[in-house]
Amino acid sequence: MGALLYLLSAAATLALVRRLTALSRVAALVLLLLPLCLTGRAFVTGRVYAPIDLAYHFDPLASMATRAGIERIANPLPSDVAVQFVPWNAALRWSIAHGQWPLWNPFELSGNVLAAAAQSAPFHPVTLLGLLIPAPDAFGFMAAMTYFLAALGMFLFLRNLELRQLPSLFGAAGWSLSTYVVAFTHTAHGNAIALLPLVMLGARCVALRPGIRAASILASALVLLTLSGHPETSLHVVALSIAYVIFSARTNLSRVAVSGLAAGVIALLLTAFFLLPMIDAIPQTREYQHRKSGAEGGSASWGVVAHVLRSNIVPFAEGTPGEEEPQHERGLEHHSMGTAYAGAMLFAPALFALLRARTREKWFFGGVVVLGFLAGAEAPIVSSILARIPIFSLAINARMIAFAAFGTCVLAAIGLNASLTERRRLALLFLFVGVSIAALTIAIPSTLTPDFVRASAIREVAPLLLAFALLVAFRTNRAAATGLLALLLLQRVVEIGGYIPAVDRRAFFPPIAGFERLPRNSEPYRIVGQGPLFAPNIAALYGLEDVRGYQAMTFARLAETFPLWSIPQPVWSNRVDDLTAPMLSMMNVRFALALPDSPIPASWRLIGRYPGYALLENSRALPRAFIPRVVHTGPNNLIRDMRACNDFGAEAWIEAPGPAMDVANDSGSVRVRADGSRLLLHASMQSPGWIVVSETAWSGWRASSAGNPLKLHFADRAFLGMYVPAGDHDIVLSYRPKAMTTGAIASIATAVGLVCFAIFGRRKHD
Repeated sequence: MGALLYLLSAAATLALVRRLTALSRVAALVLLLLPLCLTGRAFVTGRVYAPIDLAYHFDPLASMATRAGIERIANPLPSDVAVQFVPWNAALRWSIAHGQWPLWNPFELSGNVLAAAAQSAPFHPVTLLGLLIPAPDAFGFMAAMTYFLAALGMFLFLRNLELRQLPSLFGAAGWSLSTYVVAFTHTAHGNAIALLPLVMLGARCVALRPGIRAASILASALVLLTLSGHPETSLHVVALSIAYVIFSARTNLSRVAVSGLAAGVIALLLTAFFLLPMIDAIPQTREYQHRKSGAEGGSASWGVVAHVLRSNIVPFAEGTPGEEEPQHERGLEHHSMGTAYAGAMLFAPALFALLRARTREKWFFGGVVVLGFLAGAEAPIVSSILARIPIFSLAINARMIAFAAFGTCVLAAIGLNASLTERRRLALLFLFVGVSIAALTIAIPSTLTPDFVRASAIREVAPLLLAFALLVAFRTNRAAATGLLALLLLQRVVEIGGYIPAVDRRAFFPPIAGFERLPRNSEPYRIVGQGPLFAPNIAALYGLEDVRGYQAMTFARLAETFPLWSIPQPVWSNRVDDLTAPMLSMMNVRFALALPDSPIPASWRLIGRYPGYALLENSRALPRAFIPRVVHTGPNNLIRDMRACNDFGAEAWIEAPGPAMDVANDSGSVRVRADGSRLLLHASMQSPGWIVVSETAWSGWRASSAGNPLKLHFADRAFLGMYVPAGDHDIVLSYRPKAMTTGAIASIATAVGLVCFAIFGRRKHD
């Protein structure tokens, strides 16, 4: 089903493009088939094109690996896809299945924002189309569309540079199959960066032919970019496109400015329903506070910069994760945000462009390569400048190394286009590059095994030598360019074809023994995995709510409580070792996947022992909504006081105005049931009192009883509390941020206005 949906979607896109601009059938067919170089095996065999095998690193799934067709972890690098993006897609599907907007994710971190966290890209057209087919098929479809849109955008951009068809396809193949795009497939960042050429196309149209058509192209590209759900990448891409407009614009500067601003404003208004909730949520996160403090700052040494440059020319110098990894000297240790490598076949034509092409564009894209590389390597001067620019100071600017990959592909296409009349020079450049890479491989010492280095060098250098022979032997430019394109595809498939594995369909989160013992009714509860058990967020695939989580947007108030019940981990989920932590009971943790040989903690009972884990039930777990016996109000040293608490059912802390007070509160009962992401409470209060609800108190929660709103307060630092009058009350608690409503009004009004403008303009023209 994934292959069929891809072919239909891509064909429809190509048909639309052919109505707007010239596109030959041959080029359309190549663009249509290009993604199948990577996804074809999964489509043909019905396998899952996603690194879900990584979930089998943790029990209880690890105990099921062989039966699920998992023999080994193919590639440990795309772990974020397995434990973030796949579960977020499951949360999105769960919301849609319950007939609700995908605003809230109950499956991680005691509840977390979904649409406002952005990276699930819930409103992106490709994501929405993927919901039409089963999840195992959807990931292959979405990846193929990412590669397709990357190739299509680059092809159209290069054709707009007035390059011939085959050089444009050469550059499009390089970008679509670049290590950077492939490595970030299935992520919000990958979806966004793949659209860089499309945004640059819109920018070029605005710069050279400002007007309604150009503004429409740019606005459409910006809408897709924004809905990809990675604001950091949007910032980088928009900044580069603005620089390109400034570089390209020659005349009609006022019209250029108006067209560009109009496109940007229209894109912002059309996506306001998506952007405003995210803008509202970001300041509430731990990550925002961390980056605002400047803790992410710092530059690499020039020695590291040189080392990174080498690894972008000879990528196998960094080894293969899980197979061979080099041992760096202490001064060369570094973290990586990706690579600019898109195939050694691009180097020679890119060099030819810089040396021989007669176009000013080569200087801009040569500068893009240099800037992207220096930013990606965190070079001292560049990283310091970026850290002082507003907004950029909050971003991970090392991701701009993708610009170097993009610039290399553009230069390669320009060079191939220019070299077809000087093929002998290009052939000599291929020979020179091949010999240089071989010499570099030999000259630089490495801790990698000789067999690994030899095999990797052959994969990189052999196509270059074949390209030299091909350019010498072939007589026609068309045959030579076609041969170079074929060699590039061959090289990229060999080098990067296995980065995203095609996994046995049986491995897509099969039933886990013991989970049938867990209740499946409307009364909500949470689970936890002890130690390394049950990778974070995976609970979403089983419809279970986990108190842990691994997020790029973590509620800051909740993070403050982590030391009370878990052990925070750098760049990973917090780890729970002690199941007796009182706050786990407060957070409605009723069941635990415990280490199989560990003693059963006090207040927990054994339900059963299963492969890889023991299933326990917590007798002290509080319901999702409860009435504490004593409430502490007013200013308090909350974390200190909560650390000393042994029973959160006995006391709670409410952040309410007024002096510090201890108030008796045991005055009734409350029942709660879940309706999708909503909670329905029935409270019988003998006297007015406080109810605590263990849902994280992100801005946007609304409570009402009989249509009357109830004011919400922070309870136990990170959760919800409400003061309820005496009597019986049916309370509806739902997450509906005002920012979403405001944004939706702006987006709908803009869409209606654009439709009216189009209709009026057509009638006036007629």
